[in-house]
Amino acid sequence: MSALSQVSVVVCVCSIACSIVSIIIPIGRIRKIISMVLGVFLLCSMILPLLGLFTSFDSNINIDEKNYIDEYQSDSSYDDLVLDKTADNLVLAANNLLLSEKIEVDNIRVGIKKDENNSIYISSIYIYISKENENKTEDIKRIIGTNMSKEPVIIIDEK
Repeated sequence: MSALSQVSVVVCVCSIACSIVSIIIPIGRIRKIISMVLGVFLLCSMILPLLGLFTSFDSNINIDEKNYIDEYQSDSSYDDLVLDKTADNLVLAANNLLLSEKIEVDNIRVGIKKDENNSIYISSIYIYISKENENKTEDIKRIIGTNMSKEPVIIIDEK
């Protein structure tokens, strides 16, 4: 509600200022031009705060991400960075899915590829588990397959 009151205050102040300026200006050709400018100013003072209610802009820039982007200036290097970050995020997501079902794994590797349309897709998912968790193989395949649309390859560590 405070945003609406702030918009109302801005519009009222701008209206009063425009009215005062239009009274002070002498009659003539300049008055028409200034009245048009004041009208545009008043219109903008009403529209801009309303646009701010419907849009938001996050001005916080992570310095590390900016350095990554500066470091990878060529298209192929930047594409590789995007693929690497996407794979890292998918590994975290897969691990979180499994942990939510109380399943711990040794390692997860996600392969990401880009097709000719620049679409990114999961090419492979490898999940490494210990011999003790071998009985959870089907649960892992079900959870990851359902949520990531790709059935994982389960590799059991024989140690």
